[in-house]
Amino acid sequence: MPHKITRKTKNHKKQTTLKHHTTAIQNVRLLENAHKTRLLVMRNRNDTHTASIFFFFKVGSKNESPRAMGISHFIEHMLFKGSPKYPSYLDISKTFDANGISFNAFTAKDMTAYHYKFLAKDENMDIICRITSDMIFHPLMRDKDITSERNVIIQEMKDDEDDIDEWISDKIESSIMHGHPLANPIIGNLKTLDATTRNELLDYHSEYYRRDNLVIAVSGNITPSFLAMLDKYFSPSGHEKGHTRGFKEIPAATQRASNLIPYIDTNLRTTIECFNKNLKQDYVFIIFKTRGAFDPMINHYKLLANILGGNMSSRLFVRIREQLGLVYSVRCGLTNYEEMGYFAINTQNENKTTLECLRNIFLELDKIKSLEVPAQELAANKKNYSDIFITNFDDIEYENEYYAKQVLFNLPLEPGTKRIEKIQAITAPELLATAKALFDYNKMHIITFGKVRKNEIERVLQR
Repeated sequence: MPHKITRKTKNHKKQTTLKHHTTAIQNVRLLENAHKTRLLVMRNRNDTHTASIFFFFKVGSKNESPRAMGISHFIEHMLFKGSPKYPSYLDISKTFDANGISFNAFTAKDMTAYHYKFLAKDENMDIICRITSDMIFHPLMRDKDITSERNVIIQEMKDDEDDIDEWISDKIESSIMHGHPLANPIIGNLKTLDATTRNELLDYHSEYYRRDNLVIAVSGNITPSFLAMLDKYFSPSGHEKGHTRGFKEIPAATQRASNLIPYIDTNLRTTIECFNKNLKQDYVFIIFKTRGAFDPMINHYKLLANILGGNMSSRLFVRIREQLGLVYSVRCGLTNYEEMGYFAINTQNENKTTLECLRNIFLELDKIKSLEVPAQELAANKKNYSDIFITNFDDIEYENEYYAKQVLFNLPLEPGTKRIEKIQAITAPELLATAKALFDYNKMHIITFGKVRKNEIERVLQR
């Protein structure tokens, strides 16, 4: 199973109205059973024949010790190798495939997920619950499977090294989060993979694959019998002492304690790192750190990213690509973890245009830090962001992940409509103040891959 999944957002032409989602928060139900397993049930979607279910465990590479790097991802692979009732990979995969059930998994720095998309039939839901409950809680972890899967993961690692985007992503986060567990590579390294033993896999699985560390999320066309099946396979048996079967509704605001390692930013000056690599283009990243998922200005950052590099009429795209013809690709993005986050501006361009790109990016940042965004531009970007955000909910898996991650990371359960309200409420003076605080040239990271040299970038900054 891949350790990362990138799902492209569907950019529908049809505009979905807000009415479709107005009651979303009332229809998103949070339940819990005696095991403290949480179950998130989205509003029922009669406009689709499919359903989606995710099984999230709050464990990822940031939970690993230095000698066990890659073990979260290793376990993700091993769960598909067999369990007591389904002792081989084919027992699992053939059953899913024969019933048209799309299945996959991914490991991230802060979570691991097993997910399915299927025709909303009772027999499909029963198959998924029956197999998944056995494989995630009772994996066999046989030595012969560990050996073969270790080789598979090593091949995956080599594929990632050949994939420039994957390689760059790992390098960036290991650089800007150096010293914190978030810097750990998800897939680990050859040394740690070779050293991982069966006992270590079993101990780590026992520590994190607890029922009280599981969030199940269901979306799409949900039949009433689906909840009974989840209850059957994931709630305590009625005869268990002190336990009664059943998921019971709890307030959406219910949160769990998080054991986090605080991120302390020791970067008090601008840093420049240039990774010399024989590429046809330079890859340039300008990074400004944020406080992450709990940053109160998170929606302001999203709107700034949209204005600067979120679409083909954004400031950076118009200036650097359309007017100057310096790049093919220029964009902005926001990455959030519980402990910290970062705002990134990046380009891909010929080496001969890198310095000119940097100069013009800083000119655009100077503008957005010194002048309020005009009313018409601000309104257009709010509409652009909001309409695309709404259309994402046509994808039942997007809807599923949107709400489930809020529960998993103890964020307030916020419907899509609330996000839109917050975006629409942002004023030009607020955005100006946010830009001034965020784009601090004394605390930024510039990271490049290709042929550009550090002293050349320093000269640009001095000007």
